Amino acid sequence: MTSFVEGLTSPEMEIAEGGVILDNRTRFADLKVMLDSNKDNLKVDAMKRIINLIAKGKDVSELFAAVVKNVAAKNVELKKLVFVYLVRYAEEQQDLALLSISTFQRALKDPNQLIRGSALRVLTSIRVPMVAPIMLLSIKDAVRDMSPYVRKVAAHAIPKLYLLEPELEPQLVDCIDFLLADRRSLVLGSAVYAFDEICPHRLDLLHKHFRALCRGLADVDEWGQIVMINMLTRYARNELADPDKTPPDTDIVLLLNSARPLLQSRNCSVVMAVVQLFYHVAPKAQLSQIARALVRLLRGPRETQYVVLTNIATICEQNPVAEGTFAISKTMFDPFLKSFFVRSCDSSLVKQLKLHVLTSLVSEANVHIILRELQTYVHMSDLASPAVEAIGRCAVRVGAVSDQCMTGLVQLISSSDEKVVCSAVVVIKRLLHASAPVNLLSRLMRLMPKMVAAQARACVIWLVATHVDQVIHMAPDLLRLIAKKFSTENELVKLEALKLAVKLWLVKRDDSEKIVQYVFQLARFDLSYDVRDRCRFLRNLMFNTEILSQHMEEIFMSKKPAPELISSFKERDQFQLGSLSHVLNQRCTKYIDLPEFPATSSDPSLRKEAHAPNELKLDDSEEEEEDDEDEEEEEEEDEEDEEDGEDEEEDAEEESEEDEDEDEEEEESEEESDEEEEEEDSEPEGKPKKHVKKQVEVKPKAVNGKATKPESNALDLLIDVDFSAAGSRQIMDASYIEEKEIELLNVIEGNGLVLAICYPRLNDGQYTAIRFGIANNSEKDMEGVELKSNEGLDVKGNAKVGDIPAGARVSVNLLVDLGDSATSREWILSRGDGHEKNFRFEVPYGEQVQPIRLSSEDISKERSRLGGLNKHVIQLENPVNPSSIPRFVNAYSSDECSIFTCQTRSRKDVCILTLSDKSIECCCDNSVIGRMLAFAVSKNC
Repeated sequence: MTSFVEGLTSPEMEIAEGGVILDNRTRFADLKVMLDSNKDNLKVDAMKRIINLIAKGKDVSELFAAVVKNVAAKNVELKKLVFVYLVRYAEEQQDLALLSISTFQRALKDPNQLIRGSALRVLTSIRVPMVAPIMLLSIKDAVRDMSPYVRKVAAHAIPKLYLLEPELEPQLVDCIDFLLADRRSLVLGSAVYAFDEICPHRLDLLHKHFRALCRGLADVDEWGQIVMINMLTRYARNELADPDKTPPDTDIVLLLNSARPLLQSRNCSVVMAVVQLFYHVAPKAQLSQIARALVRLLRGPRETQYVVLTNIATICEQNPVAEGTFAISKTMFDPFLKSFFVRSCDSSLVKQLKLHVLTSLVSEANVHIILRELQTYVHMSDLASPAVEAIGRCAVRVGAVSDQCMTGLVQLISSSDEKVVCSAVVVIKRLLHASAPVNLLSRLMRLMPKMVAAQARACVIWLVATHVDQVIHMAPDLLRLIAKKFSTENELVKLEALKLAVKLWLVKRDDSEKIVQYVFQLARFDLSYDVRDRCRFLRNLMFNTEILSQHMEEIFMSKKPAPELISSFKERDQFQLGSLSHVLNQRCTKYIDLPEFPATSSDPSLRKEAHAPNELKLDDSEEEEEDDEDEEEEEEEDEEDEEDGEDEEEDAEEESEEDEDEDEEEEESEEESDEEEEEEDSEPEGKPKKHVKKQVEVKPKAVNGKATKPESNALDLLIDVDFSAAGSRQIMDASYIEEKEIELLNVIEGNGLVLAICYPRLNDGQYTAIRFGIANNSEKDMEGVELKSNEGLDVKGNAKVGDIPAGARVSVNLLVDLGDSATSREWILSRGDGHEKNFRFEVPYGEQVQPIRLSSEDISKERSRLGGLNKHVIQLENPVNPSSIPRFVNAYSSDECSIFTCQTRSRKDVCILTLSDKSIECCCDNSVIGRMLAFAVSKNC
């Protein structure tokens, strides 16, 4: 009985499903019999069953001796299956595998390319140093094999041999150099993989192969494309000059043009590789091309979304390209702002990343949209705290909405959710670091007893201690309330209470000395050693050391600088975009730093090919690129015709696989084209769309030697039609137009010219009318003057003026689309004699709106809808005359003289101004414009 129990627990016995006891010593007996038979069909069936067990994760290593006997079988199908088995177990059964080396060497001469490749794969899987010379000779022969499949296997075998014998690196590098010259796409990706594994720093080997690798990039398999793009990125950063500092090198243009079509790849890793190539190599002006591809990847799984959002956040945190303008990395994501809105199905990490990206993209133009979205997130349980912090970041980035955000945060302090209260107080502390209103401090102190979170209580005490001179009459009472429950308070609260006690002792020692000593006495015997240590340090500083006590006011009462808003994603810029080190924000194994651009590019003759097509130039057209690609395809077809000796059966298999791949690619290309059409329909109106190549372009006719614009058709006429007047809104004419001009350039600054502007308030769709007055106050005639926008604004009208006689004055009327932004814009005044003068001015928000008429019902509906952060109320010191409001705001006054209505020109956001004796109220979809309009009325009227 005892022996039976011991037998059940032995590793050779196994209890299967249903309680059946199996003896492993006999479970493979039938397979061994089949492998020892003389019939090939039984051996093939046995090998198929064995390969099936391997795929299921079963251990069939004990069959190695029976399988290896068939390694010299003449049946091709049986030999393929035997080689698959040997690749799996050759490393574990090295002694038996060594007995078959002669068979593998003979198989390397087999006429079937699959047999040759499998034999090489098995041979390099035997990890025995004594056979390394045999492996090296086999690899050298395989890299010159007629079959591209065998050459591909040889490329993958090179890293295996390198790990076994690193001393063979020189010979293996020669093999890699030979494989890099291969023009078959099946081999090229594997050759680049071998290069990246063995000698990634030998970029000098890539000089003569660089242009061929660029042209063959689109034909390589997906995983080979990833490795190849990363390698070409390092090469471009090491050998080619920075395209932002010097004219782009032709090789950089070739690389970018070759990689750009891969932004439409179905493989997310390929798209990310192209994105990092453009980010690290391309000129900043071309960086906007990657935005659409990155947004497209957000439709993938949550893991892909996390990696993509991490890279987008890093791109958005970069510094502006030029002073006074937003970074290209920020503006290129503006059309896709809604793609970063949080969805209910997103994971928690994806939600937080989307919030971070939204606050990174915030600007005066879109802050009202982002704040409205963040308001909805505050009411979500899992997003409440991050949303409050995001509102604080918006307030720091856009100063125009800081007061509005502060009002909303103060309202959140009375929320029933303790997490929201804690986050709101922490954000308020950050915003009120420099200056805090007394009424707000007193309100926080009154709400202090209701706060439970230790961090929120500590922040309130810190604020009071920082601005103790403003609330000196209330601070001792706050310290008294804290002293009542000092023993039960959190350690953070106790430490902040000690700071408050010290500052009260310095500012109002006579009235607060007893409560300060009482608090220090409680802290002296506290259970926390940090509190006791801090108490001991402060007591000696205050009472025992005379020299230090004289400087205590300088130590404790000095003003501290406000904390800077530093994003953790700025640190990730030290790592290459899309790498594992970038995602984890730490240096990983085998990570290679990207080199800096050299001052000048290396000699282009190093990259010259012996039999290369015409080199790419900066002004080449798309048709020339297509011709080059056709020539490459013809050359590849000629090379394929010269290769002989391949097995006919394998050719048929490859053709069938290629047909299946082409069918799949055609289906995917149709799906991608449908997606592109949907995305193009969703593009903003002002953005130009890509046209199909087959479409015939209409060239403008020449009149008197000058090119004229083509005649617009009926569809073009619809572009300028303003549909905002349909429905309940009716656009009205301006009730007041200011004729006084604002001088921008005087005689000295304009070198004889005087430039002034005014706003005629014309109703022309989304455009704001600006009238420039140019006076020639010099003693000679001016040949010609032209006004140009230096920031690419959409400008309509004739900005050129002919000759201006001395003492004459002319006017230029232009229509400008400002995008509902009062940011100062730079313009250029160029003269016929070559002189240019740059000047800046900003158009007030009151001129960027147009008057509309709404019914009383619509006004009440809009006012009830526009609440929270979209409603602004400013108290008036003196009553305002309603008739003076249209002077500063282009609004329409209804029958009720106290209500003024208008809408923004670009986004058609409704603005309603309501005037009373003591306040002015403005409700607007654009919170920035609403607040600035209310402020303009209160300040000027």
